[in-house]
Amino acid sequence: MKRIIALALILMMILCAVCALAETTEKYDFGTLNVGRAFKIQSRIPEGYTYLPVTRSELNISGFLDGGPDRPVVDISIAYSEDYEGIERFNDVDESVVEEVRNSFREMDEGLTFEDLETDYGTRLLKVTGTDFVVIYTVYKNYELEFRLFGDNLTDADVQKMVDFISDMDFVPIDPAA
Repeated sequence: MKRIIALALILMMILCAVCALAETTEKYDFGTLNVGRAFKIQSRIPEGYTYLPVTRSELNISGFLDGGPDRPVVDISIAYSEDYEGIERFNDVDESVVEEVRNSFREMDEGLTFEDLETDYGTRLLKVTGTDFVVIYTVYKNYELEFRLFGDNLTDADVQKMVDFISDMDFVPIDPAA
């Protein structure tokens, strides 16, 4: 009987160790946006990257993901837009609005290509590709989200990493009474 109890305790200790190792990393708090309703923005930082904040205000959050010399730099901008008042997701806008967004990018560079992508949750993303950069653009809860990847030889894996990063991003409502 003692051997069975000892074996059960050993198995429990092994399972506890495995569970501790399998625990996921915590989400990084990028800041709080507060126009009409307050949200805390959270996401896991992609492996190998460090987040360098630039601006944190109630209207916008900006910063960079830096992965060192062998990875693209990612410029992050999350900004409130009156143009998208009442819009939950980029999926909810008319195609004419999507074309206006494309045209605003074309003003910077005529040679851009565009592709529609989507997050794991079905949120529409616009991928804008230039000579040495890729932009992932979307709208969520009245905010424009723009992720610019800069670097030599950007790969589909680099872009997918940003799509995964956006898919993992949470807009956590903040109760004003709390």
